[in-house]
Amino acid sequence: MSRKSAFINGSFKKLVTVAGLVSTALLLVAAASAQDRDRDRAGDRDGDRIARLEPGTIIAVRTNEFIDSDRGDHRIYAATVDQDVRGEHDRIVVPRGSAVELIVRVALDSDVTLDLESLVVNGQRYGLKTDPKHIEAHRDGSLIGGIVGAISGGEVRGRAVKVARDTVISFRLQRPLELGVPDRGVTRDGQHYHDESDQPDPERDRDHR
Repeated sequence: MSRKSAFINGSFKKLVTVAGLVSTALLLVAAASAQDRDRDRAGDRDGDRIARLEPGTIIAVRTNEFIDSDRGDHRIYAATVDQDVRGEHDRIVVPRGSAVELIVRVALDSDVTLDLESLVVNGQRYGLKTDPKHIEAHRDGSLIGGIVGAISGGEVRGRAVKVARDTVISFRLQRPLELGVPDRGVTRDGQHYHDESDQPDPERDRDHR
C-alpha cells in the first residue's frame, strides 16, 4: 500500500470514528430529552392525585361569561384557569383550561363579592368540604378565594358585581378545596345554582353515584 493510500485509509477511519461518537452523543441527548418529557408527563399525572388545594394557592381564571349581579342568588358563573398552577417540584397541579365555577356571595357588611366556588381538574372536582352539622358553612361571611390585585374595567365587590367576559381574575385560596366533593347544585331555567339544596344529603349523594 502506498503512503497516499495509507493516509487516505487512516483519515477515513478517523472520520468514521468521529461520526460514531457524534451519533452516540446525539442519541444520549435525545434519550435524556425523552426522559425529561416523561418526567413532566408523570408530574402532570401526579396532579390527578393531589387530594387538596391548600390555602395560599393562587389561581388565575378567565371568565367565560358576563357577570352582573347585585345579590347573592347562588347562581354559578363559568370560567377557566388561565395559567398553569404549579405545586411542589414545579409540577402542574391545575392545568390551564381547567373548568372553574364562580359565585356571587353576600359579605358580612351586606356588600356582594365575587368568589371562587370550585374547580374541575382532569375530570376531578375540587370543592369546599362542609360539615353537614353546620349548614351555615357557606354563609359565615368567609370566602374561598380572596381576589388578588385590581380588576381592569370591572367591579368584583360592592353594591353590585359587574365583570366582563374574558376578564382575568386572580384568586388566592383562603380555604382549602378538597378532591372529590360532588356537585349537588341544581339547574333552573338553563342556569346552574348552588343554594340551600347544596348541602350533604346521603340519600341524594347515592343517586349521584
